[in-house]
Amino acid sequence: MDDSLRSEIAKQIISAIGEKNMLHEKADLIPYTKDTFNLRSDEEYKHLPDLVVLPESTEDVQRVVEIAARHKIPLLPKGGGSNRTGMLVPILGGIIVDTIRMNRVIEVDPPNFSVTVQSGITLKVLEEELKKHGLALNQEQGSLKIATVGGSISTAGFSRKHNKYGTISDRIMSLEVVLADGRILRTGQKVLYTSTGYRISQLFVGAEGTLGIITEATLRVEPLPERRDAILAFYDDFWEATEVAKKLTATGINFVGAEAYEDPDTVDWGAPEGKIGVFFVMFDGLEKEVEAQMEFVQEMVKETGGVIADAEHAHKLMDFYEMMWCGTRALTSYQDNISPVIPQQHTREFYDRLYNDIMPRYGLTPLVLDKYSLDVGRYCMTYGKFIIPSGEGGWDNYMKAVREIAKLSSGFGGSIAGCQGVGLEHIDNMDLELSEVALEVMRNIKRSLDPDNIMNPGKKFRL
Repeated sequence: MDDSLRSEIAKQIISAIGEKNMLHEKADLIPYTKDTFNLRSDEEYKHLPDLVVLPESTEDVQRVVEIAARHKIPLLPKGGGSNRTGMLVPILGGIIVDTIRMNRVIEVDPPNFSVTVQSGITLKVLEEELKKHGLALNQEQGSLKIATVGGSISTAGFSRKHNKYGTISDRIMSLEVVLADGRILRTGQKVLYTSTGYRISQLFVGAEGTLGIITEATLRVEPLPERRDAILAFYDDFWEATEVAKKLTATGINFVGAEAYEDPDTVDWGAPEGKIGVFFVMFDGLEKEVEAQMEFVQEMVKETGGVIADAEHAHKLMDFYEMMWCGTRALTSYQDNISPVIPQQHTREFYDRLYNDIMPRYGLTPLVLDKYSLDVGRYCMTYGKFIIPSGEGGWDNYMKAVREIAKLSSGFGGSIAGCQGVGLEHIDNMDLELSEVALEVMRNIKRSLDPDNIMNPGKKFRL
């Protein structure tokens, strides 16, 4: 955008939503140049947005979109900013729509177990507000403290409580979205289930802001449980921990969520020396329900050779999660992670080829504390963290490795990204998972809703 057009657009936006709701000085724009995706070193802080707006209502968003649409200016919706794939990098400049001031709870409806909120409210704040009404959303994802409802929907956020309560996409009853031409779309009535029409709400799950800007969401909530509890157990290694995890899933017990991972420092969590495999499972519900589930799973752990930690350590780990993950996301070191979905029968082969072939070949170094990890339940997602190679060619090797990992994941019939989305990181890997017909259908949907390609252009897939 040239200076004269930028000045004119700024005046129009100030007239529409007020000067206090717009940023235009370079010092204010620099924090909006990227998310937590590791760009090539010479690209860091290079891509400045032309303007940033901080709307307070759907009407504010609509006014900004109408201005941008007239001039065909790119628009990038922003939530908490914890994305790791480059979804928020303004590669073509344009206007970033930061929804952080759109943080109101509009309606809590206990009889119908629903809540309607503006899209900029964080998951943490929403849970705190719902607790006052004896309710919970139960979307405890890694970036809980900073992730917004709109951002979580836009990236198909993953919750560690997924087995009992599903992910954010399973919670959606209705959305309000400002489309690329400024029209306001309400995707349907505030009901969880209907057999009328297309499931339009699901179009915006994982769309990464490429189809419109989510301004409101009505979500399913649940009553607070009578009791919460957890079992923490230790095994010789990760693979032993995954075996008990598989047995648990096969029982059909409606546990909240579970995970298996490997940690060389388990002694700090009450483990015997040498037991580095961790199995952790959470329960909630009625007192006697949780008691029966706990007894059943404790017996299963003992039968499979596991050592059960004391209740104090198990409860501490429940509360430690959000601090651990949100803290990790705040790190600025040159590292990244993977979170593919791999069919369970291929988990061992996936990790074997990842750490014994792909990573050594491209100079990537796994982080010991995050080398093996598996979310267990209705959605099984693998996880691993690694250090990106430094020096000349390091970033190029990193991106080659990302494609190799994507090939491996999709080759097993899995998904290249179980959460966090595509952004820039996987934009050239979509062909590995989706057929050309599927990609063309997605392109046609994009063209229909955003014919001028102003909604977060250059992300997700290539037109």
